[in-house]
Amino acid sequence: MNNNKEEKPKNNTHGGFFRKIQPRNFWHTIFGDFRDIKEFYLEEEQKNRLEGMRPIARWFYLAGWLLKSLFMKLTPIRRLLLLIAIFILFLQNSRIQFGSLGANLNFGELGGLILIFILMLELKDKLLARNELEEGRAIQMRLLPDPNPEIAGWDAWLYSKPANDVGGDLIDCIRFNDDHHILVLGDVSGKGLPAALLMVKLQATIRALFTESTRLADLGFQINQIFHRDGITSSFATLVVLDIRGDSGKIRMLNAGHTPPVFIRDGIPSPTAKGNPALGLMADTPYNVIETVMQKGDVLLVYSDGINESCDPQGECFGNDRLFSLLRKRPDIQPTDLGVRILEAVQHFRGEARPEDDQTLLILKYCGQ
Repeated sequence: MNNNKEEKPKNNTHGGFFRKIQPRNFWHTIFGDFRDIKEFYLEEEQKNRLEGMRPIARWFYLAGWLLKSLFMKLTPIRRLLLLIAIFILFLQNSRIQFGSLGANLNFGELGGLILIFILMLELKDKLLARNELEEGRAIQMRLLPDPNPEIAGWDAWLYSKPANDVGGDLIDCIRFNDDHHILVLGDVSGKGLPAALLMVKLQATIRALFTESTRLADLGFQINQIFHRDGITSSFATLVVLDIRGDSGKIRMLNAGHTPPVFIRDGIPSPTAKGNPALGLMADTPYNVIETVMQKGDVLLVYSDGINESCDPQGECFGNDRLFSLLRKRPDIQPTDLGVRILEAVQHFRGEARPEDDQTLLILKYCGQ
């Protein structure tokens, strides 16, 4: 028999609901949400005009533009309800009496109820969209490859994190056999769901077209034609494909408009040659293939612009200079440790600013002969 008395749960009702809200986090969240509101509701022209206004005029114009934009983003029925609610609120001192019981309705209360009803409708739409995005994110996460694929003679680390719920960066590893692997990193223009859908299409196209005997140049040409034919107007994608066969240290690389990968030998980083145009810009673009022979200890870094173009709260970008300086400090570091170090440096530089773009890394180190 257990003689220990069952411990009664502590009563946290007085602070349970608010215990995770700290004063600093509260105001940081409020100001962050207000910045997001301005970013979402205001057009670029309006933002530029606000910069040149006096403080009082700026707040009046800001309030007016925000209300107008909010009104125009509502559905027609909800716009009508909002107008009715605002009109009724001006009659809040009037009352309507119902029957002999003397029950009455305050116009102000009625206007408030209509506003709450509109808020509930908008929240319902947001939660439905949120659930769909969360499901999309879960699917996208399942499409990610093993972060440390086993490649004979090589040590690899693959990483991708979207800035929003879903992203447009592509990272993939295609294994044909123990001696033949394809590593892919791509970046679709745009953000959010449209970019994510195009990214999935790009990934499926690569996997469908690439066979063990496919030439990289032909692959680039075919993918570009399909992406140009089926892509959305003004959309494009950058892409780096690495073809690794055996443990000889030889890499065949195709670069379609992506930031040049960085080759690191003895702690000295140097960007590879600039690639061909991005996918989707021109239908019949030819693509060249670069062959590189790596020595033991050499590292190849491929990254998306969410790394070097990550900005701090003042708008300054992390940049390639900071990235290259980081790469010089530990020439013998392993790919996983190097990737974590890069991400930590970018996060520290960005501070409290929100990430504006997806962050994707492909780091490959030759450990063979």
